[in-house]
Amino acid sequence: MTEQTQRLAPLALFLLWVTIAVQGFGGTLPFARRELIERRRLLTEAEFAELLALGQILPGPNVINVSAAFGDRHAGWAGAAASVAGMVVVPMLIAMALASLIGAAATLPQVQSALLGMAAAAAGLLIGTAWRMAKPMRTLIPSLAVAAAMFVAIAVLRLPLLAVLLVALPLTLLVHGVFRRGGLT
Repeated sequence: MTEQTQRLAPLALFLLWVTIAVQGFGGTLPFARRELIERRRLLTEAEFAELLALGQILPGPNVINVSAAFGDRHAGWAGAAASVAGMVVVPMLIAMALASLIGAAATLPQVQSALLGMAAAAAGLLIGTAWRMAKPMRTLIPSLAVAAAMFVAIAVLRLPLLAVLLVALPLTLLVHGVFRRGGLT
């Protein structure tokens, strides 16, 4: 926490994380970063990176872990609980309300058509995103071959994980051309 930042009370933490949560359904981490660093100046870039690193090594969604750690730094366990509640409660209520509305209207032909269209659009976005992400991977086939070989070695042949990793790591680096480029970049 930055030197000039005062500690936030649990209610303030709850409201902060509610604000963040309702801004970004399905992807609140960028909103959390902007709110905590740029808008409210509650964290520095380095402090946010530290919280995110902690959030990534803990089980569960990263942003929930970040909110818990941030709340704990401000108000202990009560702050952590308030922060997580802020991240979860309002979006959960919104999702439940939408599910109820959709459930009540799902028998209407217009709603069924709209839901079918949304499902098609979502599938198209998912496929398009996967395609764009895979396009630059010139080594996709060799990478899949290494992954398949690792699966066979561990799941079928029951080889020790450490031995498989010791063979797979240099093989993967070789496939991706790390040795030709002169190291990791």
